[in-house]
Amino acid sequence: MSYNAAINIGQDFNAINPLLKELGEDVMGFLNEIQLRYPAAVSFASGRPNEQYFGLEEFADHFNRFVEEEVVAGKKERQAVIGGLGQYNRAKGVINAAVAKYLEQDEQIKANPEDILITVGTQEAVALVALTLCDREQDVIIVEDPTYVGITHFSIIAGYQLAPVQVGENGIDLDGVEKTIIRYREQGRKVKLVYVIPDYQNPTGNSMPGENRRRLLQLADQYDFYILEDNAYGEFNYDGVELLPIKAIDINKRVIYLRSFAKTLYPALRLAAIVADQQIELDGKATALSDLLAKTKGYTTVNTSTINQAVFAGLLIRENYSLKAVNREKVADLKQKRTQLLAALSEYLHPDLFPADQAITWNIPGGGFFITIHTPFHITKEDVIHCAEKYQVIFTPMSFFYLGEGGDKELRLAFSNVSAEQIKTGISRLAAFLQFKLQAAH
Repeated sequence: MSYNAAINIGQDFNAINPLLKELGEDVMGFLNEIQLRYPAAVSFASGRPNEQYFGLEEFADHFNRFVEEEVVAGKKERQAVIGGLGQYNRAKGVINAAVAKYLEQDEQIKANPEDILITVGTQEAVALVALTLCDREQDVIIVEDPTYVGITHFSIIAGYQLAPVQVGENGIDLDGVEKTIIRYREQGRKVKLVYVIPDYQNPTGNSMPGENRRRLLQLADQYDFYILEDNAYGEFNYDGVELLPIKAIDINKRVIYLRSFAKTLYPALRLAAIVADQQIELDGKATALSDLLAKTKGYTTVNTSTINQAVFAGLLIRENYSLKAVNREKVADLKQKRTQLLAALSEYLHPDLFPADQAITWNIPGGGFFITIHTPFHITKEDVIHCAEKYQVIFTPMSFFYLGEGGDKELRLAFSNVSAEQIKTGISRLAAFLQFKLQAAH
């Protein structure tokens, strides 16, 4: 390569997507780096599921069970079925009927298999919906604030307009949703999607009550938008108050439902489902949204791994299309961890250590993987590093999850992949760090 060619490559490298600069903090990259740098630290940073429940040793059994089912149902040779699974395949997926049975049995969602897409995790599902439905110039996506960074960071680098609406203990602020819609209408722009995590939200752990779910549906009818419902944590219910997904009560087909299986089974499976039963007017005629999503998927990931799909369907077949029994022990374990974490917080962060005007408080989530800690002092990226280095415990500042300003006095604790001993040790260390912050503030 000539010197001039090298110079030209260097100049071209600057011509990257300028929107990458708008992302701000690389949350996942930073936290992964901290955990690698301080391996002895107790980490409450990542909402990873517990590996002991993955059941990867049953991978082949599930695959073979699905193959045998296909052999019998399709009256095909086994080798033909296996060969077909190794080929390019339907963009919508090959296990849609099995997933439809699961959704109806476990979540009371009735869906035509043709209205389901099997995706490469929820991250792809979010991207497909935005790419298919949203006009970058005219449309707006309302997101909870704070929220899962996957949707906000994707939307930013893809050039979509985001509008944050505050999340409280009852989920997204519905008055704020309505005011935001009206404000953009006055500007000649349309809110196309409202993204919510109604069950044990990431990062707050808060949930949306039934009456709020119904009102959000009413707002969707009134202002003509779609609800993008993301369900990753719904089955991890610890207090026995089970709420139906919004999609299960969606009479007018206002909800596009995203169902992740990363937390349910294991992240490496890389599977999620979209339920999109809407009809979209295109060139003067009604077209299934699921068909349009499949068209978009055909030009992104082509199709989701059929081998992974077969494994998942094989498990569903064995369990008669319900995952409740599979997850029972896992849910009990997580409930116990939540109880242990709450007990440790009460022990190490009690009022005798932190006076009323400097009190540390936290929410009590009914399920999910996360708890929010409220402090009287600012929590920064540098605090994460200092805490990991000096106190050997890692947390996530809530400010990492806000689209704008906010969360600068809060932190998130993930308890899904820590032991009882780590919980007690980690919270005692966190208390020592917060005592340091209290003394430094004075």
